[in-house]
Amino acid sequence: MTSIVVADAGPLHYLVLIDCAGILETLFDQVLIPGAVRDELLHQNTPPKVKAWITHPPGWLKLELVANVQPIHGLHAGEIEALQLALQAKAAGVLMDDRDGRKAARQLGLPVISTVGLLELAAEKQLIKLPDAITQLRQTNFFISPEILDQALEQDRLRHEQTPQIRKDPGIKP
Repeated sequence: MTSIVVADAGPLHYLVLIDCAGILETLFDQVLIPGAVRDELLHQNTPPKVKAWITHPPGWLKLELVANVQPIHGLHAGEIEALQLALQAKAAGVLMDDRDGRKAARQLGLPVISTVGLLELAAEKQLIKLPDAITQLRQTNFFISPEILDQALEQDRLRHEQTPQIRKDPGIKP
């Protein structure tokens, strides 16, 4: 089964800033974005690193047109188009951080994964070291409760404690 997700601008923006956007290619078969999300990533106030990335996007990121965009009260164009594209493409879920956007996605029956959720998933699959990614994320203007980041780090620590580690003792001869 192919896993297709639709991304809002926020998760892409921050994954690019912390050099973790490549995890998406491993986690999903395809990542779609609507035109409004691309436009947000090209906004004049967007960091140059993010603009450069979206100007020459990786092959796994696909721009898709949204047919018949319908407004959703309280959401920005990128969130609206991302949700509608997810429905249109029958996506497995939507990558989104905005609280109102996540709520709207759930009301539409769409599973939602946040930036932190993506990082946790990548850490579970040993694609990244979560403490390093969260340290980098904290150095950006990413807005999230410190408690949520601390919980993610605690879960990661517990997972590592429960995973048996094979240690080689150089003093023991086979």
